[in-house]
Amino acid sequence: MKFLYLAILFCLFFSFQLIAQESEVAYWSPPDFGLKNSKAIGYETNTFKPPGALENDVQFWVDIYSKYTTHQGVFHLVGATDQILGEIDLTDVYSNQKWSAIRREKEAELIIRIQKRLIAKKLKIANVKMIRLQMGLKDRMREAIKLSGLYLPQIEKIFAEQKLPMELTRLAFVESSFNILAGSKVGASGLWQIMPNVARKFNYITPTYDKRNHPYYSTLVAAKILKENHQILKSWPLAVTAYNHGVGSLKKIVKKYQSNDIGYLVENVKAKKSFGFASRNFYATFLAALYVEKNANLYFAEPIEKYSELKLKDFTLKKKLKYDDFIQLFGHDKKKMKFANSHIYSKFLKPGRFIPEKTLICLPSDSSGRLAEVLESE
Repeated sequence: MKFLYLAILFCLFFSFQLIAQESEVAYWSPPDFGLKNSKAIGYETNTFKPPGALENDVQFWVDIYSKYTTHQGVFHLVGATDQILGEIDLTDVYSNQKWSAIRREKEAELIIRIQKRLIAKKLKIANVKMIRLQMGLKDRMREAIKLSGLYLPQIEKIFAEQKLPMELTRLAFVESSFNILAGSKVGASGLWQIMPNVARKFNYITPTYDKRNHPYYSTLVAAKILKENHQILKSWPLAVTAYNHGVGSLKKIVKKYQSNDIGYLVENVKAKKSFGFASRNFYATFLAALYVEKNANLYFAEPIEKYSELKLKDFTLKKKLKYDDFIQLFGHDKKKMKFANSHIYSKFLKPGRFIPEKTLICLPSDSSGRLAEVLESE
């Protein structure tokens, strides 16, 4: 079921790409964080240099982001990404159009189980559960770079206002691949994969919409979390790790092992028991995504496309709005309308329904005049 769940997420991601395709296309150029970080809190030129203890881990994730596609992968020992046991390529399985999506997933799972058993036998690994498969992300990373153009200008502005290092804006590559529709099986949602309990603290979840799926408001919360993490832990590597692991839990680990060195905490044998796989690898994954995006021309054929900034205006409804009137503003294009308003629950975005008053809506900047009587500027 794990691989089926991942396949469903990828289908949602692919659908999102199709919705975004009509945006204007620009072209990637290497990001320059230097001047933008002049006022960043706790920032030095080597702040995000990979610690020596994590160099192998970072290289592993660089390969995952740049070498292997989502239909290819690497087997490694559980908890040891530097101990590679083999590779797998399921491209032919996933490209077999004679099979249904479910059949392709079942075939892939069978091949993976067989491959694990063969590796265990060949390398004399007693327990096949000690073998883990990490699928690649090369194709998703390239699309994420393309999608990032929609949001990065606004995200960078928010982070600059909060005096956060610009490199942190690239954490969205790890969290969601810049897919605003991204969700997880534990309930996280949006560009920044914010959990429901966090969203409720900010009154983000309402009966009509969820601000976690709004790029501006979700970024405000992410920036606040990262800033508070740094205030508590006094280290950006730890603040990034805490974004995944939780600042309270990480603070206990720092205190227990009397170290704020992320490399030591991740690699220390005893400390490893305090982290799950995701938490132990989160900072290395971030550094890898940061490096691959900055050096995209080394890993992807040029020119590398990047969408132009998405420009919409936010309004609050003063009274309920008929769906039919709302969708007119998007040329009756349902996909465009849902893409611009992914924070509004789908049950309200159907023919014959009304969008309730006090709902936050997003409109093309040139269309607000047509609904002036029901709109209130944010």
